[in-house]
Amino acid sequence: MALYGVDLSNMESGIFELRGNIAVVTLNRPEALNSLNTAIHRDIVACWDEINRNDEIRAGVVTGSGRFFCAGRDIKEFVGTYGAGEAQALRPIDDPDHEMFGVLANHYHVRKPLIGALNGSAVGGGLEVAIMCDMIVMAEDAYIADLHAKINVGGMVSMNTFMPPMIARELTMTDRRFTAQECHMWGFANYVVPKDQVLEKAIEVAEATARMGPDSIQRLKQGSIDLQLASGNIAGPERLEERRRTVRAQMAETAGDHDRMEGMKAFVEKRESQYERPVKAE
Repeated sequence: MALYGVDLSNMESGIFELRGNIAVVTLNRPEALNSLNTAIHRDIVACWDEINRNDEIRAGVVTGSGRFFCAGRDIKEFVGTYGAGEAQALRPIDDPDHEMFGVLANHYHVRKPLIGALNGSAVGGGLEVAIMCDMIVMAEDAYIADLHAKINVGGMVSMNTFMPPMIARELTMTDRRFTAQECHMWGFANYVVPKDQVLEKAIEVAEATARMGPDSIQRLKQGSIDLQLASGNIAGPERLEERRRTVRAQMAETAGDHDRMEGMKAFVEKRESQYERPVKAE
């Protein structure tokens, strides 16, 4: 059994395959556009852990099933848990006393080369999975979008590290979608190919890294991790402990705050958001 007792050969929301010394990880909730709920966090984190621990694996590829790569946070699960205005029963990933606390599929230290095979669009938390990758192959009809600001939940400041700042701000401060061709133009995607060629091209790139010297790859991968740490997309253990101390109060405050829940509720209810607070940077 893998991490959390997950059976990698029979997961609820993920698929794990070995192609020689390359691990292929598939987000597998196509009916929900591979949105990140508790089950998919559990299964995909177990895959990341296997890639890190298994010395036979030299690199990984991550893709999605169905028409999306990943639509980001499962808003319905979040609103269903906290939408009543209280946060007494926390999801395992939000519960500081649970082993899954704060260990997320889109903010994980994968310590071997990871290639993104964006078979479809990557939005919000799905885009955060993409920037965990060292190289990206995109389908011609795929796009990226942030949308954290649209639902009033955080925002990907991390994109300033991975795109020119003015371009990153348009992506994060509006609901603009960037096409695969634009991603390639701005250096976010290495390759743009027909949808049916995305996975094989990503495996080809992963295999190329697997033929390189392990000491050099280790050094280069650490540089990639350092860049992600600097961007804020992943965090060190001290940040996890800090969050562990404060999360219950934070979740209760979020659940009871109109504006913090309004964007997500409006998304679920398919209506325009009605915010109350003015915008004012500190």
